[in-house]
Amino acid sequence: MTREEIIQAIRECAGKLGRSPSLRELLRMKGISEQNLQAECGSLRHALEVAGIESTGRGYNLSEAELLLDWAKVARKLKKTPTVAEYETNGRFTNMPFSKRYQRWTLVPAAFRRFVQKEKLESQWRDVLALVETRLKEVDTSRARPKRLPRKSPLYTDRPVYGSPLLLPELAHAPTSEDAVIFAFGAMARRLGFVVLRIQTAFPDGEAVREMAKGQWQRVRIEFELESRNFLKHRHKKDGCDMIVCWRHNWPECPKNIEVLELSNMVEAEAIDYR
Repeated sequence: MTREEIIQAIRECAGKLGRSPSLRELLRMKGISEQNLQAECGSLRHALEVAGIESTGRGYNLSEAELLLDWAKVARKLKKTPTVAEYETNGRFTNMPFSKRYQRWTLVPAAFRRFVQKEKLESQWRDVLALVETRLKEVDTSRARPKRLPRKSPLYTDRPVYGSPLLLPELAHAPTSEDAVIFAFGAMARRLGFVVLRIQTAFPDGEAVREMAKGQWQRVRIEFELESRNFLKHRHKKDGCDMIVCWRHNWPECPKNIEVLELSNMVEAEAIDYR
């Protein structure tokens, strides 16, 4: 599609939706791919500005009210607190702004309850609050693990060893190697707000871009490790990367100039939402 056709399509979508369309909605309603839009208009933000439509949705700073009330509308529609996949199918936004504000999807229901109480909106959302209470009780119950039976025999030597079950659709078990950490990050990259540029064998292991400020994306150099302290074991240069992505963060002395992203906290929490 040409630039003019894309701008007209955006206006038509906005007219039907009563708001600015997301990239997903443009693809579904008009067949405009993200690649086509970027090639002709540079970005969705710029295309919306040219079309004379207020910029809202993915890639823009959203208020807590916009996020949580849209989440609540989806919960009301489904009659249950939505999983990530269910919300992205039925909601206005992606998981990205929720991840930036609340870190974990499992923390959104409690955030909604706090927001409603603060704004004194309980009477308008009693049904959703009831769904939230049910969900929070389910999460508490799932975390109350019974005592494990003692292992009666050593590990079998004729078969592989797996990590703890995660129940994620992309990854069944926790990583036990650096390669598995790379796969886990790839499976979670979009929800964590990253776009992977490359994976390589040289140090650092990979590069990605992420939104550092409103509409401003920058490259991040990433080193993947099963445990963060392996960075020292492998004798990497401390000024050679911007971030360590690991499964377990066990290096409290990590330099302040290196950000550490511990996947286990995020993945294990989200695994509950895929049941």
